[in-house]
Amino acid sequence: MSLATFYFIHELAEQCMFVKMAKIDLKKCRTTDNYGLDREYYYLQSLLIALGNISKILWPIKKKNENRGIELRSALNVKDDSPLKNRDLRNLFEHFDEKVDEWFGAAERQGFSDRNVGSMEGVIIPSEKGRLRVFDPETWTLTCLGEEYKLGPVIQAAYELYEAIQNRVGQPGKKVQPLPGELDD
Repeated sequence: MSLATFYFIHELAEQCMFVKMAKIDLKKCRTTDNYGLDREYYYLQSLLIALGNISKILWPIKKKNENRGIELRSALNVKDDSPLKNRDLRNLFEHFDEKVDEWFGAAERQGFSDRNVGSMEGVIIPSEKGRLRVFDPETWTLTCLGEEYKLGPVIQAAYELYEAIQNRVGQPGKKVQPLPGELDD
């Protein structure tokens, strides 16, 4: 294994840990009054950035780095249809300003709401077309500008990637220990 491959495997493990940490903290937001809406979206954004970083390492954007991705996916047995490949949601958050410009320009808006937490049905005002971002912690679904994203499968894929990394460079066959404070993952 080359030094570069070793480095990227290490970086993937870190990003997988960041996914786990953000998920844990998001769950804590639901069980304590010490966290507010800003904190929930902070953890949600951290989760999305880590997932995007995993995707970019495994499926590089630049053609000249394509072999790195192929080598890493092969070494860690990551399939090309993995939920980790899709960067649509991360890109939506990364380029949110551009999407909001388009959204406001598409039709006259009477009002809008943003950064809601709860079910879509629970957001009463404005209409569904006026909701920018809604995170449903019961279903782990993020709806952003009308597009719905299920976070469960991609989070699970990050957990499985972490386990594959442990089997590849850690202690094969050893179950990955949950992080402190992790309840049911």
